[in-house]
Amino acid sequence: MTGKHADASAHSNHPEPSVEEQRAELAETVAALADKADVPTRVRNEAVAQASKASEAVKDNPNIVAGIVGAVLTGVLVTVVLRRRRARRFLRSVPCPKPSTSRCRSE
Repeated sequence: MTGKHADASAHSNHPEPSVEEQRAELAETVAALADKADVPTRVRNEAVAQASKASEAVKDNPNIVAGIVGAVLTGVLVTVVLRRRRARRFLRSVPCPKPSTSRCRSE
């Protein structure tokens, strides 16, 4: 062996591990690297963990869910009302093709 590992093993009092032990250690290392390189599985596992954490938070405090649902419904309602008002204003500002139509503005 060369380098700093050769010097360390030459001066240590520990016996060198057997080939089987080295293979087992190498297999462990390769498995750990393979797990670390498997990004889709890691992302999926993290997503499952976050989902269960959020689920537990909802179970612990249902008022949060009620508040969120209320805020979303309020936002939808405000959006619908504002869009209807804008549509009415736009329709009032468009001149009528036929003056006899009841929706047309009178000039």
